[in-house]
Amino acid sequence: MRGRIAVAGMMLLAAACSTEPERTDPPDGLTAQIMQYRGKRLTREIAVAVANDTDRRIELTSMRLTSNRWSEPARWSGNDEVGAGAGTGLDVDPPSGTCPDGEGLSASAELAYRFGDEERRSVVPVEDPHGVLRDLVDGDCGEQAFDEAVTMTVGTPRVRNDTWSSRITLTPRQPNDTVLLGFAPTLRFAFGPRTPAEVEIPLDRPQRLTLDVVMGRCDPHIVAEDKVGSRFGAWVRTPGLEYGYFTLALDERIHDSLEQFYAQRCRP
Repeated sequence: MRGRIAVAGMMLLAAACSTEPERTDPPDGLTAQIMQYRGKRLTREIAVAVANDTDRRIELTSMRLTSNRWSEPARWSGNDEVGAGAGTGLDVDPPSGTCPDGEGLSASAELAYRFGDEERRSVVPVEDPHGVLRDLVDGDCGEQAFDEAVTMTVGTPRVRNDTWSSRITLTPRQPNDTVLLGFAPTLRFAFGPRTPAEVEIPLDRPQRLTLDVVMGRCDPHIVAEDKVGSRFGAWVRTPGLEYGYFTLALDERIHDSLEQFYAQRCRP
């Protein structure tokens, strides 16, 4: 009796597992690439643009997006019908990227979908024509290397005439080969001449830098469309990475001070 129950349980389990379709090659014309909307620059959210250049509609139900520069996949689920000759964008919030390990960047998407009247599951190579994914994972690597290399202390800001200024102290945490290549301004905020914008500063020794900020653009279009605010960028180089660009970590009191400085001098 127990044997019959065990066999029946195994049959039920097998039946449950068989509901997921076997992997098949994607139809010709089903392609995918990485993109990022302008408004998502600060959220890390990216989209996989799926193009259906086949002769039948496709109904997407799930996606498992993987990359050799991620420690885990990004996932999407839903119900998105894409007509023949049309396309759609599947939004995902990717995990933090890892540093390169001697191999090129690659990504693929496992799609579950209905193709006409047939349930399918296929793996589709994902292209990165605009370098969105590469910039994201390289930036994650650069930020990780910077945080592991130094402790950053930002001094109390001062405003003199038309310049906002603060001292940045970088104290090494451990021996390292990370090099600071400079800071990047934004559209609304520009840098004064003392700010290191294009440099090669090794981070294996204490460094004191000056962050001088002056007005950038103040026209109504820039103010209305600005997506970055006072979030300055930074570039670093590591032994395995030519350069990684990331957002410099400044606390809210610094951002508030910068926004106040800007508001007092900008009347669009």
